[in-house]
Amino acid sequence: MLKSKNINTLKSERQLCFPNVNSMMKLSLGLIFFTVLSTALVYGQTSSENILTIDIVENAHLHSNGMYFNNPMISVDTGSSILIQNNDVVSHKFISGSSNHNSVGTSPNYDVYLICELGEEVKPDVAKGGGFDDICDFTKDNRINTIDILPGESLSLSMNDVGTYRIIDFDYPWMEIIVYSFPKTQTESIDDKSVSNESVTLPTSPISKSIQNISVNVNGVFFNVPYTATGMTISKIESDIESMSLIFSVIVTDSTGKLNVQFDRIFFDSIYNGVDDSFFVLSDGDETLSRETKTNSQSRTLSIDVPSGTEELEVIGSIFDSSKVIETPVIETPVIETPVIETPVIETPVIETPVIETPVIETLPANQCGPGTVLEGDACVLDQRCGPGTVLEGDVCILDSTTPSSTTPSSTSPSSGISKELITSFTVAFVIAGIIGIILALISKANKN
Repeated sequence: MLKSKNINTLKSERQLCFPNVNSMMKLSLGLIFFTVLSTALVYGQTSSENILTIDIVENAHLHSNGMYFNNPMISVDTGSSILIQNNDVVSHKFISGSSNHNSVGTSPNYDVYLICELGEEVKPDVAKGGGFDDICDFTKDNRINTIDILPGESLSLSMNDVGTYRIIDFDYPWMEIIVYSFPKTQTESIDDKSVSNESVTLPTSPISKSIQNISVNVNGVFFNVPYTATGMTISKIESDIESMSLIFSVIVTDSTGKLNVQFDRIFFDSIYNGVDDSFFVLSDGDETLSRETKTNSQSRTLSIDVPSGTEELEVIGSIFDSSKVIETPVIETPVIETPVIETPVIETPVIETPVIETPVIETLPANQCGPGTVLEGDACVLDQRCGPGTVLEGDVCILDSTTPSSTTPSSTSPSSGISKELITSFTVAFVIAGIIGIILALISKANKN
């Protein structure tokens, strides 16, 4: 019994001292998996932070669209990558190179836009005036030459060289991206394993300022202006189209601030009679010291000393957005019109001559005669077919309305005299006959007696 108890005690003690092998394996695998996952996440996050995305907007292949990228001008560190995402309905292919310096400040004709290979010999264009320098609108430098990016797909581009990348679409050359590739800021790295009791001396030389970008609105189009500032800060930038200037709102913290600013020629330039002219710089309205430190066919860089207390720094040029040449307004001479004196027209009164109407005498037709007459030969004669006082109408004799009636006798007419005599005669005869009758009656009566 004692032996069994001792054996059990030893087993329990052994279990406390020696862990299970399966538990150790599970713990080890968990640690390995966690390490791999953490490394992947950190690497993925670091990689995504180093890639900038440029989106091709919908219908960017149409020149009339006006906007082709969400961010057509960016700055990156050398060795970084940019990701181009195609949101258009057609494929796009991009190449890098440089524009012809003789074409700067003019609006290119994209219908005959000529893209040349670096070192390619092209015959001079007589219509353009001759030299080999003004033949190609764009010359490829073969740093960037992509395949077709299909709609909905994307492609990563590496910016391995220091300087400016001018990237255009091979088929739609108005689609252009400007990428400024700057060297990485040099920093001192210290390995903790190499640190001992000895002190480490850090460099005392000032570290150069990193490139910054500030956006400015020019007629509704936004442009990025890269700059570095020492002893000062820039709060905002505005454009003044009338004076052809950029106005920086600044705060100078040192006795004299230093501003290095780069202007892309396609955005802002100073040109007179076709050649480069100096920029005019004002500090709160007073001229300040400035000098041009770098000039090429694509950009111009100014170094400006900004006095302490300055609030506004104005850089005056001559052209904004040189892809659209801003012409000097033509002052039209007003035309003075000579007043026209109108001569009054005197109207002569019109005297109306009275029209005397000639009475129309109706004449009977040559072949007609008046009532009671008939046409015989060319003369009208009395119609003998009807009795006196009648006329012939429609083969019937009717009373002539023009003959005086017998019931209204006239004192001067012969017929009325004859009728009076007849009446008198009949009256006398009746009187005489009555008297004779009476006498005869008296005689016969006497004879009877």
